[in-house]
Amino acid sequence: MQLSSVGRFLLAAIVSLLCLMPVWYYFAPQLAKPVFFMAGEAATMTFPWVQSYDTKESVGVLNTALKVVSVQNGQYRSGKLAPMVDYRLWGYGIVIFWALVIASLPKGWGTKLLIGSLAMLPIQAINVGLQWCNDVFNRAGPEVLAQTRAPEWVADGVAFFYHFNLFIFTALAPVMLWLWLDRAFLAKLHAQARAAAAVHRDPV
Repeated sequence: MQLSSVGRFLLAAIVSLLCLMPVWYYFAPQLAKPVFFMAGEAATMTFPWVQSYDTKESVGVLNTALKVVSVQNGQYRSGKLAPMVDYRLWGYGIVIFWALVIASLPKGWGTKLLIGSLAMLPIQAINVGLQWCNDVFNRAGPEVLAQTRAPEWVADGVAFFYHFNLFIFTALAPVMLWLWLDRAFLAKLHAQARAAAAVHRDPV
């Protein structure tokens, strides 16, 4: 049975995704550097309690002046909050974009692949920033939230956008970017669908 255009596209996208995932995983530390740079600089300029940020391999650490207290073996220990983000857990959207471009092979696909990859970096920086903020405003507890002097509605807003990003936008963003860069592919599918509908409506 011959595959339809949509079927061939989906098969090519899945195969491309499986082949590209190990490549992306290997180069993740290099791809993570500009992402953590943008997220770290934005956090440093936005929040006065952010002191610095560090990057080690694919992990980014936000160093803050916020004090946290923990109990270990019955003893209280204090330190400063330093939320961490692993790029390998959040950066897979760029691989989805690569797979979609390779599957559709638009005109000038190399240029579009480069443009889309660069556009994905600030999107991923937003992902990192949202996880850092959620760790500070929601997961660290009310004592840390009080130190930030942020109202509770800020924590609620961060929680909403964090979960929206986690469950929807991380996977949706590369698809939307691909659709914007390869509108001709959608137009082709739409034309084929209209032709097929016309044949069924007016059989010879």
